[in-house]
Amino acid sequence: MIADQEARRAFGGRYRLLEFVGEGSNARVYAAEDLTLRRRVALKILRADTAEDARFTESFADEMRATSALSHPRVLPVYDWGVDPQPYTVTEFLAGGSLAALLREGYRLTPSQALMVGLEAARALVNIHKGSRAHLGLTPSAILFDSGARPYISDLGLAAALDEAARRAAETVDAGATEAADAAAAPAAAAADDPGGAPASYSRIEQAQDVHDLALVLCEAVTGSRDLTVDVGGPDPIPITALGPLQAVLERAIAADPIGRLTAAELSSELLRVASLLPRPDPLPLAISKAPPAGAGPAHGSGEAFEQIGPTVSERLAVPHDDIPRHRWPGLALAAILVLGGAAGGVWAWLSVASDPTVPDLQGQPQAAASSAAAESGWAVNEVLVRTPDAERGEILRTEPAAGTPLAEGETLDVFVSLGEPLIPVTDLDVLYGMTVDDAADELRAAGLEFAGEALANDDVVPAGNVIGLDVAGDVYELEVGSGVMLLVSEGPADRIVPRVPESRELDAAAGALDAIQLVPRLVQEFSAEVPEGTVIGFRPASGDSLPIGSTVEVRVSLGPMPPPEPEEPAEGAEGAEGPGSDGQGSGEEGSDG
Repeated sequence: MIADQEARRAFGGRYRLLEFVGEGSNARVYAAEDLTLRRRVALKILRADTAEDARFTESFADEMRATSALSHPRVLPVYDWGVDPQPYTVTEFLAGGSLAALLREGYRLTPSQALMVGLEAARALVNIHKGSRAHLGLTPSAILFDSGARPYISDLGLAAALDEAARRAAETVDAGATEAADAAAAPAAAAADDPGGAPASYSRIEQAQDVHDLALVLCEAVTGSRDLTVDVGGPDPIPITALGPLQAVLERAIAADPIGRLTAAELSSELLRVASLLPRPDPLPLAISKAPPAGAGPAHGSGEAFEQIGPTVSERLAVPHDDIPRHRWPGLALAAILVLGGAAGGVWAWLSVASDPTVPDLQGQPQAAASSAAAESGWAVNEVLVRTPDAERGEILRTEPAAGTPLAEGETLDVFVSLGEPLIPVTDLDVLYGMTVDDAADELRAAGLEFAGEALANDDVVPAGNVIGLDVAGDVYELEVGSGVMLLVSEGPADRIVPRVPESRELDAAAGALDAIQLVPRLVQEFSAEVPEGTVIGFRPASGDSLPIGSTVEVRVSLGPMPPPEPEEPAEGAEGAEGPGSDGQGSGEEGSDG
């Protein structure tokens, strides 16, 4: 919504606000009327506090001068700029909205549409980087479309100036980096003394960041995520298959080492190379924003704000399919050839295609047919082995380029040859665990495998006679259809070996050692002159013996040395009986003597 005082204000004495279009974190965007040239423009007004930073306004001015001088069909031109009463830029008003607005509506680009947008944006970056410049703020909000769905890169120079201001602010907040901040500010202060200064020359690393950012924008436009992989819970994430042939190109563009990333020119070349692997793109479902006509009074926006120039939701009207030129897809390829290979060479390569031999239809033929056709036409053959259902091993599935496509002598023909049915992951057969052998054999046959017998192994959980898994090598993860497979079958738990007595010889430790291997301890106490009382003498059966699981083992615990025997007490009447016996004996002896 535009307040009356805003509507009456003419920025730079020239631009009258017509309608509020959207707002981001750093600026507000309006449809405006150029009172001098009587045309509709887009007016982006930066936050008022940016005008308080003298170094920002000077950096902003330098960047805008350089951007105003840049001419490229896919870089949104800056018509005018100013800093009074606060920094603002004036550009062409594009009615197709931004990529960010399109994605917020829930639409996702097809790989073909993303390739079309990416190729145009990459070509614009080539031009930007040739001038030793960089964008530094490439997001879906910075890619705009005109009414013909042609993409443009916007905010060139603005993102760089804001990035520098944010960096200086961070350095100022960091009290421990005051000296570093002063040193960094010295070049900027010197530039402020020179109103005719030029923007900084950006490094190869910063330009590589532009290519990185563009790759993530394309990934987000297709998948809704800025990540080229998805975590499936395994040791490594897997690629997102929705990107198709773009996957490998974008991975090279976001390489961890910036030096190893594709340049903008290389990205253009790679996107052009994989274009033949994708179908012709459908028109983008853009809506055309109808801003108030020049000369009209102030209008009110719908309140549906977005970061960049574009329509509100209530103003979205479908672009007729016929508004998109039918010849654009081949035109993109031709334009890219002209840019990357030179005009004369590109035109010659394009016009000479008609005289080149065409790729024959080799689908369904044996592998040798491709070699024969290539030899006749002077092509090199690159065999790509793939697996696919319902195709015989060695059968040609398709070619790239496709059948009927002209291919010059010396070019490479990619031939996709079947290796047979897709492999069966071993993990798909985890369902066999715990089954009977007969049931597991039936499951193997249903999966396209053959039951080749069984091998026995001990298992503490699975009952004897039931399946533990497959008897395959540890490094085998997939199986050929029709392979014979041995089942690993449980023969019950293995026998336990009675352990050594723990060094501490404590009862609890000894009993715990038996419990750990599922043997049952039973306390037995014995006298021992060698082993102190209360400590373990040993096990019975002895350590090292083998026992079935669940067997009882005696834990012999010392009671200490055996005590000495107590003296015997005389029996009752024993003393009286002894006297007469002695006397009689003596009498006899005496008698004997006598």
